[in-house]
Amino acid sequence: MAIQGLETINYEARAKEAAYKKRLNKVMTEKEAVGTFLHDGDSLCMGGFVMWRQSESIIREIVRQGKRNLSIIDESGDFEGIDLLVELGMLDRIDIAYCMTRQVGGISGTPALDRGIKEGVPRPVEAGSIMLTPKENTKPDISPLKVVDWTNFEVSLRLMAGALNVPFMPCRSSLGADIPKYNKDIKTIDDPYENKPLLLIPAYKPDVAFISVQRADRRGNGQIWGFKGTDYWKARAAKHVVLITEELVPTEKIYENPGLTTIPAYCTDAVIHLPYNCLPSGCYGCYTGDGLSFVPLLLQRQSREGALKWIDEWVYGPKDHFEYCDKVGWEKLDRLAKAEHKLNRIPG
Repeated sequence: MAIQGLETINYEARAKEAAYKKRLNKVMTEKEAVGTFLHDGDSLCMGGFVMWRQSESIIREIVRQGKRNLSIIDESGDFEGIDLLVELGMLDRIDIAYCMTRQVGGISGTPALDRGIKEGVPRPVEAGSIMLTPKENTKPDISPLKVVDWTNFEVSLRLMAGALNVPFMPCRSSLGADIPKYNKDIKTIDDPYENKPLLLIPAYKPDVAFISVQRADRRGNGQIWGFKGTDYWKARAAKHVVLITEELVPTEKIYENPGLTTIPAYCTDAVIHLPYNCLPSGCYGCYTGDGLSFVPLLLQRQSREGALKWIDEWVYGPKDHFEYCDKVGWEKLDRLAKAEHKLNRIPG
């Protein structure tokens, strides 16, 4: 243990964490991976995009382990995972470009976030240094959840800068928009070459990236089919990378199509073999999303009481992902897989 300024550095712990990337067998359970790499106060990001290839099982495990004071960054987050963390007051900050907050027929896509804005429950919400929650619904002893707005392109640039180990990336796409006005993390300068306004988008290096892949080996080579989003950059920007794979294969199988290896072993700290880990969302080539479950899920979570009851039943109730699958029903999961295979299939 050593002191460097005000920072306490545990060199033994850091050396142990660094050693995970060098292992030849990185297979863990979801409980082990979340407990090992994600700590209170950490930042995280999820692989995939909106309702495809985002590991909902990991979000449920984070909740079961009671992680606190987390921050999350995403280009376009799915409504279930992020809103679940908001419901339980586990997030301090959300950096995001798009989230399904729209109401259709009075049904909110992010009911927990809406409750925070309107009622301050479980925490008030602040965006762009402006308190969105009415003053009468805020309490001085409860810190607000900060929501920071970016464009999809800017979030991508932040992760790219983190991966390249540079402090920022230049951008002009938001000049004239209101995002730089309210997002104080974005700096505006005069371009030293053309003397024109230029935005500086700061780098982002998440503590942990949880990335769902269709296929991986024990060493941590992860292959992705379909839309990859910014997973390439997330894996290289994050301090720790946890792959959640639908299929665990020998390394020789990976070598058959090396160009599909979006996440190489040198980036990866842990591999979790967890079929159907994206449920109730979908995974390209493996299973389609359980669309029929979204409506009753959202209806129940429109109220705080209903949301907490749903969490008790579907998150705290199952001890792990496989008990969750038991509850959903394996026959139903088989139907979701067959439906996806009619359109897309991962080659054998």
